[in-house]
Amino acid sequence: MVKYRLKITDILIESEDTWTFLLEMPEDFNWEEGSHAHIGIEGYDFNAPKGTFVRHMSIMTLPEEGKIGFTTRKRGELSVFKETLFNMKEGQELLVFKPGSRMALRRENRPLVLLSMGVGIATMRPLILQHHFNPMGIKEVYQINVDAGGSFLYQKEFESMADDSVKHTWLKGRNGLDEVLENVLSNESPIFYLVGSDAFVIQRTHWLMEHGVEFKDIVVDKKEQFISRMLMMSPKDFQMIL
Repeated sequence: MVKYRLKITDILIESEDTWTFLLEMPEDFNWEEGSHAHIGIEGYDFNAPKGTFVRHMSIMTLPEEGKIGFTTRKRGELSVFKETLFNMKEGQELLVFKPGSRMALRRENRPLVLLSMGVGIATMRPLILQHHFNPMGIKEVYQINVDAGGSFLYQKEFESMADDSVKHTWLKGRNGLDEVLENVLSNESPIFYLVGSDAFVIQRTHWLMEHGVEFKDIVVDKKEQFISRMLMMSPKDFQMIL
């Protein structure tokens, strides 16, 4: 496994509590839209709990942009990882390794619904950009973001892109989400991409399946173990997370 020690080239303050970190891109570091990577801070290489010094982050850029980027939020009590990260400066280094993808675009001549909660929209940004560059095999894209704070990430960027095949919906809370999804379900065989908290992903997956969507048409950025447990949940277990 190759570990890249990469300099932070830019720190973009998207809002008071939401920052984007852009890193230099090695020539041999490749990824596709919807990918993630492990990001490590100083200390990862020492004999300490790995979770303290490394996080799994969505890559919110495409290789064509020449930067590896990720967006994250600082809310509540910060972990060691986030406290260190938010005190870092341009020119300092982060460890990047083990890229992978579970969220690449499916080009099956069907509509795609990209449903995210909060900063989860970072996973959707490269999907939207890739579709913008090459819409082949995708009928339409419905981007739906739920953010109770009302500070919608990438909203201006998305809405500045002249693309009639992408429709954006921004919701300040989950009220109205059912109605939005019911309207989308009236389209022919959409494929759903879900990103958010575990509870959000579980609740929305079960909701979609109850409304006739087969699980094979629901794409989630989760490991197989999580998916297996989610699909085996009883109604009682399901209610406990709501």
